[in-house]
Amino acid sequence: MAGRGVDIKLGGELAEEVISAVNRVLSKAGYNDPFDMTLQDRREALKKTDPSHYGIYEAEVKLFLQYFEEMESVKELGGLHVIGSERHEARRIDNQLRGRAARQGDPGSSRFYLSLQDDLMRLFGGEQVSGVMERLKVDDTLPLEVRLVSNMIEGSQTRVEGANFDVRKHLLEYDDVLNKQRQQIYSQRDRIFVKEDLSEDVADMLESEVTKRVEMGLADEEGPWKLIAWLDQVQPPFDAKDGLFPSFGFKLLLGQINDADLRASILAIASKSIEAENAHAFRAIDSLVEKTEESLKQQISEREDALDAYFQGLRDLEETPRPQKILEEINALMRLQLRFGNDLQKTLADDPEDAKDDIQEMVANQLTLIHATRVIGAIQNRVGEQIQWQNPLPPDWDELSYILLNTARDALDKKRDRLNSQIVRDLDVLLQREDASTDAGRLRLLLTLSQGTRTAFDQKTHKQVKQVFTRFTYVFHAAQLLDGMEAETLADDVMDHLEAAEVALRETWGQSEFSRLKMNATKLADFGPAARIAFGEERLNEAISGLSESEAEQLSAAIGKYVLNEVHRQLLLGAFSELWVEYLTKVEALRVSIGLEAYAQRDPLVQYKGRASEMFAQLLEDVRGLVISRAFAARPRRVEITPLETSE
Repeated sequence: MAGRGVDIKLGGELAEEVISAVNRVLSKAGYNDPFDMTLQDRREALKKTDPSHYGIYEAEVKLFLQYFEEMESVKELGGLHVIGSERHEARRIDNQLRGRAARQGDPGSSRFYLSLQDDLMRLFGGEQVSGVMERLKVDDTLPLEVRLVSNMIEGSQTRVEGANFDVRKHLLEYDDVLNKQRQQIYSQRDRIFVKEDLSEDVADMLESEVTKRVEMGLADEEGPWKLIAWLDQVQPPFDAKDGLFPSFGFKLLLGQINDADLRASILAIASKSIEAENAHAFRAIDSLVEKTEESLKQQISEREDALDAYFQGLRDLEETPRPQKILEEINALMRLQLRFGNDLQKTLADDPEDAKDDIQEMVANQLTLIHATRVIGAIQNRVGEQIQWQNPLPPDWDELSYILLNTARDALDKKRDRLNSQIVRDLDVLLQREDASTDAGRLRLLLTLSQGTRTAFDQKTHKQVKQVFTRFTYVFHAAQLLDGMEAETLADDVMDHLEAAEVALRETWGQSEFSRLKMNATKLADFGPAARIAFGEERLNEAISGLSESEAEQLSAAIGKYVLNEVHRQLLLGAFSELWVEYLTKVEALRVSIGLEAYAQRDPLVQYKGRASEMFAQLLEDVRGLVISRAFAARPRRVEITPLETSE
């Protein structure tokens, strides 16, 4: 069958080689430009042409003339007749099939043959026609040509087309939700491409994120240490133009240093930081022990219920299984590895019910030891070192939890005392090595104190190597300094600090890039777009040797602003691109599953719009969070800290 847009020609299709040969024959016979003649005109011209002009193209000319003879014979027979073996659910498809015949004035006809078992007849009224035929006892082989059947088919097609239209309309309504969101995302991306200064956009994102984080941090039951940790992660200390620039947490700590007694102030900060970290670790251990106790009680209760059901089943058996068989079944049921002694096996052989209490006690003891082992591993990871535990551990959980907490507290106290003694020793060395008269020097001193080095064995090289590790963190003590602060005041302080950090970062970028470009630059144009921003188009060809000190600072500031703005541009575009792809996957999953809402008597489209709106709002929040988390990550220089050797 011909494809869409292709007519079925009566008599077949003429090859291009045949038409080309006919054109050459007519040209040789004296016809001017036979390419403009119709096929019928060429046929009439060939009839008037002497066959001697055919030459080597005689076979092609005969094929050409035979083509018209076959076409006329087909037309005499009535042209193309289309036979349809069934009716499609869409009238448009039936009309396309009918339209294959009688094209461009050619004769033709079409006829459809249906069966009562066709899908369309079976779904829309075929049973009624079958019932009429059975009542009238009509022969199955008798063809029917009834207008009633045609009307019924057309009505069925109308209903199906209406249903398909509703499906397409519903699909467009789903697409409209995503299209509106796509337009909003693309409009923001286009604005990021063309906007010259993106500092206001980043500042608005930063203010919104800081306000949200401050409110969450102050409302946290554990204290605002997560807020301090987030701020230190977003804007860690970095090497700025005038020395190290602190994070917000270190800024709070630097405010606690007394110039009159520098050594005592730093020791107090370190000691309080270690104490605050230990207190947080012990609270986490205490919470872990409580949650483990709840889980243990639940598992013991479930095992006891399963054991009761098992022994109930044993009582219903005519013959008691062997003790070894009972042990295997109980181990599989309890998911434990129990071992029965000889006395217990004899009791099982005589009366299994008498051994149930002993088995329940064994199950409870083994579960207690399993949970205790997991808690011990978690405590050692939290403390950061191996701990000597009482051996053997008691099976009673109350006594065991008391031992776990006391041992953990003693280990934390020993670690605190050891760290304090190390810090006293290291501080005296660092005060001689570092310049502690400035905030940058004091910050470097605090950073160095919190880190240490130790000798370790490298499994790959089989050599001893020096490893840098964190001895303690200042986060929890810095969080204590926020006690009593209002959310609005704290948010303003954080924003002021981050704005100052952005200025310092911009100056650092400007100084670094100015020094790099100056090495190969001869005129202002060599400094790129920043020179145009600083001095305008007319001064780009001036030599850099004529720059004054103030003009050099002006150019450095323009370079820093331009570089940081481009960093923000790439950051915003990357965040939108990365999260938008993930969002499309989530929305497609929502679209596939939202139809289940109909079972709860809820409109899937309404639910889809609501959830998609919530997901889109979350997408914008995620974009904001991702941008802020990377806003201070691009820095020209990294902070290098050389910790002292730590004796374990």
